[in-house]
Amino acid sequence: MSLTVADRLEIHEVIALHGHLSDAGAYERFGEVFTSDLVVDAGALGYAPVSAPDPSRPRLDGYIAASYRIGPDGPIAHHVTNVVVRADGDGARAWSKGLAVKKEGAPASYIYEDQLVRTPAGWRIRHRTVTPRREAGRGVEPALD
Repeated sequence: MSLTVADRLEIHEVIALHGHLSDAGAYERFGEVFTSDLVVDAGALGYAPVSAPDPSRPRLDGYIAASYRIGPDGPIAHHVTNVVVRADGDGARAWSKGLAVKKEGAPASYIYEDQLVRTPAGWRIRHRTVTPRREAGRGVEPALD
């Protein structure tokens, strides 16, 4: 599958929307960004995998619940930049840089690696890996094909 300019723009906007919703505390709208079977790997940040609060509920519910718990102690601002998008089978992969400003004013830098799928509601992130940037020259290299 090849991605159209419209696909790429929508993917950029979905990735950016996560930061806007997080900063607004509008976690209940994360269905506009993520699939219900979302997997988030934030192990490099010390977080355990998110699971559904109840096995009969989608994993996205667990991510929303975790976001509400972390919310008041989480970053006060999320920014995303340097988005690179590539076709990946029937879906897409994206790599982006995240910059967060913590409550005490300290910055934090991340790399987001996303696997996206097209749903009836539009592009959504199905799998996200978050890796902190703590050392120069040791980032994640995006695919070039």
